[in-house]
Amino acid sequence: MKKVIRYGLSGFLLMSLLLITSAYQLSYQPTQEALESYKNATPTSFGYEYNTSSSNHIIFYPGGLVSPLAYAPLAYELSLKGFRVSVVEVFLNLAITMPNALSNVDTSSSQRIVLMGHSLGGVEASIAMRTTEVDGLILLGSYPLDSHQIIGNPAYLSLLGSQDGLLNQEAYDEAIKGLNIKEVIIQGGNHAQFGSYGPQRDDLEATMTEKMQRQRIIEAIIEWQLQLNP
Repeated sequence: MKKVIRYGLSGFLLMSLLLITSAYQLSYQPTQEALESYKNATPTSFGYEYNTSSSNHIIFYPGGLVSPLAYAPLAYELSLKGFRVSVVEVFLNLAITMPNALSNVDTSSSQRIVLMGHSLGGVEASIAMRTTEVDGLILLGSYPLDSHQIIGNPAYLSLLGSQDGLLNQEAYDEAIKGLNIKEVIIQGGNHAQFGSYGPQRDDLEATMTEKMQRQRIIEAIIEWQLQLNP
């Protein structure tokens, strides 16, 4: 019996190791540009961040099976515009494995807190807002889940790419019903270029460069934030 238990435990550990290894191997990896941007980041226990002295705080949830480093260019360039940007790292590169990732980020000096998420990361960010009140949510090719459970009165910004081949439009339309949400469609942008990790399977081809799409994202965020209450 002990031998059977030992073999069973060994098999379970082996399968777990294979699962973890596969998840990271399947994840989209950062481009060289993203790695260069990451060099300017401050590593933290929860991931990494930029411009830690700012009280205007954006906390970013990566997309599913995408390395968090792939969002370094966007995070870094937002920090140059005056934002503190914290990017959380999650187990298996899947935000659903760490529903309380937000609690690991020190927000004691933050006057304004906005969550931002790409794809699955946006869904998980909205789930975190069921227990933590924040000032807003920025969705990148994403949508909130059961928004009626979100507490407080956050503002919403939805950024969509006209060439996004991965967003479930039907689910998106249903999810934003009844929300006072500002929607911005980036003409020529696609799903993958919300990050910096190269082409993504089943996505449509963008008709603008990644840099141009990132610029449109930042412009939209700045304009939206200026409309929020101080």
